[in-house]
Amino acid sequence: MNNIKIKAYGKVNLSLDVTGVRNDGYHVIRTVMQKISLHDDVDVTWTPSKTDKIEISLDCNRPYLPKDSRNLAYQAAVIMGDSFGEKAGGGKIQINIEKRLPVAAGLAGGSGNGAAVIIALNKLWKLGLNTRQLCRISSDIGADVPFCILTQNTRYGCALCEGTGTELTPLRSKMRKGILLVKPSFGVSTREVYKGIDKCIISQRPDTEALVKGLKEINEQLIYENMVNVLEEYTLDKYDEVKCLKEKIKTETNAEKVLMTGSGPTVFGLFAGVSEAQKACAAMRAGGYEAYWATTL
Repeated sequence: MNNIKIKAYGKVNLSLDVTGVRNDGYHVIRTVMQKISLHDDVDVTWTPSKTDKIEISLDCNRPYLPKDSRNLAYQAAVIMGDSFGEKAGGGKIQINIEKRLPVAAGLAGGSGNGAAVIIALNKLWKLGLNTRQLCRISSDIGADVPFCILTQNTRYGCALCEGTGTELTPLRSKMRKGILLVKPSFGVSTREVYKGIDKCIISQRPDTEALVKGLKEINEQLIYENMVNVLEEYTLDKYDEVKCLKEKIKTETNAEKVLMTGSGPTVFGLFAGVSEAQKACAAMRAGGYEAYWATTL
């Protein structure tokens, strides 16, 4: 087997709390992440050769995306080659990414691509590494990559992520909802948001334990009451379009809960069923927005 195709699923943050700052400048967070059905396809091919060198090649259907070490999928291949190249031997890693997830949207699209490459090479090279080991290897690439590995490589679709986001506690959530995702026409710098949040007064924080309890019991009141993203304090104040978008989804659709995911700028709404999310998506697209529908997984 020299080729594997993996679905790199996106995520939304059901809650996000910033609890401190480490000495190295990284923020300490507690966030509940949820896997969604919208995904990229990552195709990884390994072609052995008689040389000791590992070559990496990356193609993508989005020509504006980097195809070198600026791409997390490429970085993942480099880390795997540096760590296990001696066992794999020489050859070429060919990565092809069919992107469906919007870029720079707070949905872990790049992180999911990197996770898919790590999982694929583990299988192609017959390394036999378990999910915990793969998460540990991936933590240096990006904070969301371990979560993506967990949800691509196991049946878990939800997790509590702590520390810098790489300390995972899998959750058995039974929440099944339709999702509307709407992205403004610009990106938001994660670094900017985390730097700015230190100067913000946080008016509401999620009760993470109550949210986890609500997910386990399918208690929608507990879930929705504690779906709070403290990064909204900065992003919604700094970017009026994101604030207006959130209000628009709240007032013009029948979403049960509306929240920004990650540091933004994407705003999502949860719906009782898929058809309601699809209807809202069509309306947002008719209004000129970049919109998508999905489901929780």
